[in-house]
Formats: sequence, C-alpha cells, structure tokens
Amino acid sequence: MIFLESVARPLLIVHAISAAVLVGATTHHLLWCRHYLWGRYNKVKAERRFAAICAIAFVSTFVLGNLLYPTYKVRVRAEYFDNPTAIAAEAKLRAEQHALVGVAPAPPPAVVTSLSPIARIFDIKEHWVALGCAASVILWILSRRAHPKDEPRALWLYLGLSAVQCGTAWMGAIVGVVTASYRSVGGPV
Repeated sequence: MIFLESVARPLLIVHAISAAVLVGATTHHLLWCRHYLWGRYNKVKAERRFAAICAIAFVSTFVLGNLLYPTYKVRVRAEYFDNPTAIAAEAKLRAEQHALVGVAPAPPPAVVTSLSPIARIFDIKEHWVALGCAASVILWILSRRAHPKDEPRALWLYLGLSAVQCGTAWMGAIVGVVTASYRSVGGPV
C-alpha cells in the first residue's frame, strides 16, 4: 500500500541525521557569510565548500522526507492527527497503563479532539522547506558563478539566500521534531 512503509523507521532516522547535518552546515555557512558585510573574503574557498555541502544536505534531506511523506500522510496524519477517536483511545490507554503499573496518572490535559493544527503546521513547513531547498541550490550555483568576492552586486542576494536556507532548515527541523513528538511514521514495534 505505502511505498516504503516497511523501512519507515530507519528512513526516519537517516532523515533526522541528514537534517542535523543540514542545520549545522547552513548555520555554519550563514555565520561565515556575515564577514562579507565588512568586505572580509579570507575564507572563500571553505565557504564555497560549505555552500556545496549545504546544497547536498538540503536536497538529500528533502528527498528522504518526500520518501517518508506517503507513510506520514496515512499512518500519522489520517490515522492519528485527524482522528479524534484515535486520540481519545490513546488517552484512555495511557490512563489504564498508569493504573496497571501503579503510577499516579498525569493531570488530565485540556480536551484534545484533533491534532490537525500540528498537521497543518507540518504541511506549511513542507512548502517553506521546498523554498529553502531551491535557495540552497541557487546559492551553490552563485558560489561558483557570481560569488560576492567577484561580483559585489550579488552580496545581498547571496546573504539573503544563505539566511533563507538556514532559517528554513531550522524551521524544518523544529517542526519535524515537534510533529514526531506526537507520533512518528515508525508506529508500534
């Protein structure tokens, strides 16, 4: 039914590792680019290498996420986030398990009938991450063909693209972790 459901959990782990590399690389790249504001171009070779690393990490993370998306759409969004009955059943099961192990139940949370807002934030994140992926590829091309050291007019475009790729990488990582904290594609073992 779902293309890669049998390997969703390992794929999610690889996606998370790739996302961690992406966040680190884009942050590093943006911090190096800030020196260009003062006309300091002493680390251009290393910065260009990070532009390539960022593009590769962004495209890889994006592709891995898209491979996981059909499983997420069915196993997380449809079966849980948009299903009030499943949310209520899980809350009941947790209360029963607390009683079985003799642990005082946590104070009851506010009534949650739907986690659709989390799913909508995830969907919005997907659009922003697609823009960040495009910005990353464009930045990599600019780093080779119109670097601010060689083309000073490209400085603000270059810095803007670096900020967009970094911001969308961080947003994607944070929203992804928040979503997975509710339910991940791996499901029960």
